[in-house]
Amino acid sequence: MTAQLGPEAATAVLTDYVLSTSSSSIPDAVRREGLRSFVNILGCTIGGASHDAVNRTWTTLAPYAGTPHATLVGRQTQTDALTAVLINTLASSVNTYDDTHAEAVVHPSGPVMATLLALAERQTVSGEEFLTAFLLGVEVICRLSKAASVAPAEYKIAWSQTGITCGVGAALAAARVLKLDVSAARQAVGIATSQAAGIRAAHGTMCTPMMPAQAGQVGLRAALLAEAGVTSSETSIEGRYGFLECFAEVPAIDALTADIGTRFEISQNTYKPYPCGIVIHPHIDATLELRRTHKLRPEEIEAVSMKAHPGTMALCFRRHPAHAFEGQVSVFQWVAAALVRGTAGIAEGTTSAIADLNITAMRDRLTVTDDPSMPIDGSDMTITLKDGQTVSIQLRDCVGSSGRPMTDAELEQKFQSSGHGVLQADKLEQAIRLSWDIENLNNVTTLIECVR
Repeated sequence: MTAQLGPEAATAVLTDYVLSTSSSSIPDAVRREGLRSFVNILGCTIGGASHDAVNRTWTTLAPYAGTPHATLVGRQTQTDALTAVLINTLASSVNTYDDTHAEAVVHPSGPVMATLLALAERQTVSGEEFLTAFLLGVEVICRLSKAASVAPAEYKIAWSQTGITCGVGAALAAARVLKLDVSAARQAVGIATSQAAGIRAAHGTMCTPMMPAQAGQVGLRAALLAEAGVTSSETSIEGRYGFLECFAEVPAIDALTADIGTRFEISQNTYKPYPCGIVIHPHIDATLELRRTHKLRPEEIEAVSMKAHPGTMALCFRRHPAHAFEGQVSVFQWVAAALVRGTAGIAEGTTSAIADLNITAMRDRLTVTDDPSMPIDGSDMTITLKDGQTVSIQLRDCVGSSGRPMTDAELEQKFQSSGHGVLQADKLEQAIRLSWDIENLNNVTTLIECVR
């Protein structure tokens, strides 16, 4: 590995690291977090397989698909590898239930998982190698997103970290499984960065999950093209007019390579207990806690006031969403639905929930104030009752945050509920068991057969 190279050789360092790192050199705790990331995202993919946006996309693209040899999760069919990556990544993200890096606020796992699943049906891939490539691809994405968007980096919120970074991690994970040499793998990074895209104008539309879907397809395509000898820049991340110069006003380039191999960004990956924008989660937690503790009934509530981190205001300040995708990024919808129904699952983000007159009326009773002193994982909420009483809560670490991570049991329950009605009960149970045991599989297709 070329760890002696400085950040000016970031593309080389990242590429060499992904290709040369042995499974045994990764600490057990880090591998465990990689496993948790995989279990979470596979469950999300099963749960999103029959979503309307996924159905529309597959129905549209199926007539143009190539030779079928890659499985579409939860659909009992196969298609070509590139289309499979697109559809499976779309399914992994469509319910806004995927993972999030605590600092970089990127959703890294779906594109890497889908890329590797497709390759595992082209060639034999052991579970140990699959998990290692998956973990390292996610690691690259998180580091790249930090270099472009986390202080001391300066950036514009207009672009999507997930859209622009995930293709690179997927490309390098694929390069490892394909056993590309160092030069070809660097070309794969260059091909992927040349196609990096994703803008937040699409937030709250079907194109929100399409951005990671496109990134996954970009990553697999980049690795396959590099394998065939297609060339690009070998310094595409750090070079002049490269990735960081395009996407960061001031990059934090050291974040790409500092302590690589000893500090792992995947250890800061977090998992969502609620299928909506992550900045909404602390307010859902606060709402459910107040409702439960004080046995509140919706008809008793006069008004709700809460303080929120500026990120909540920037991304999720939609009082009356027009449809389900806007609902996924509406703090008003989720707090109101939690107050009215006492829960916050996939059903609370549907079009029918958005149109629910009781929830609509509750949204009008909410006031949200921008407070820069609020932690992004916290909420400060006061509910005023019609009899004049008030109840309040100050919450600092919501469920699913780095301060209160989801347990293995909670992740398994999430997998179970996501897959209910998509897979037959026996297949679902087998998929859960094999997902946790993936490192011991001689061939990942054993698991893939359970999730068709």
